Amino acid sequence: MLDMAPQTQCNITSRMRRTLAENGVFLLRVSVSLLMLSHGIPKALEYETLLQSFPDPLNVGTEMSAMLILFAEVGCSILLLLGLFGRLASVTLFIAMMVAAFVHHFGDPWAMKELPMLYAAVYACLTFTGPGSTSIDAWFKRVVFEQEEPASGVRRQAEPGAPT
Repeated sequence: MLDMAPQTQCNITSRMRRTLAENGVFLLRVSVSLLMLSHGIPKALEYETLLQSFPDPLNVGTEMSAMLILFAEVGCSILLLLGLFGRLASVTLFIAMMVAAFVHHFGDPWAMKELPMLYAAVYACLTFTGPGSTSIDAWFKRVVFEQEEPASGVRRQAEPGAPT
């Protein structure tokens, strides 16, 4: 085994964990977005037919309910896929899935609530973590605001005499 200083080995392990976590968030974000698009796109393609049988769980009208769920399932899934406004998109999808599980499927057995609850759990995780470092949000933060996230999770102190 290589003879490394404990501090160097700790830095490598920390970077490896951070990279694995970022890859996990990326995989979760992309896969759940594509899976939700497989629910939303067919609804959008059959919009006129959808309006004839779409439920109105929030009492805002059938057409408005259909438009809201299409906005969430298609629009927010695309935003989340790109990592653009990631937290806003994931919290919107979380709310949509909670309405599906506990309002639309209120009287249904657990099996009907299980899939929206699973999606809601994933969207809750993405709301807490954000879209990750491989997203437009992270790129925008790095390029426009010139803020680099510290690799160790600990902020560096400014050098003496450097502007703050």
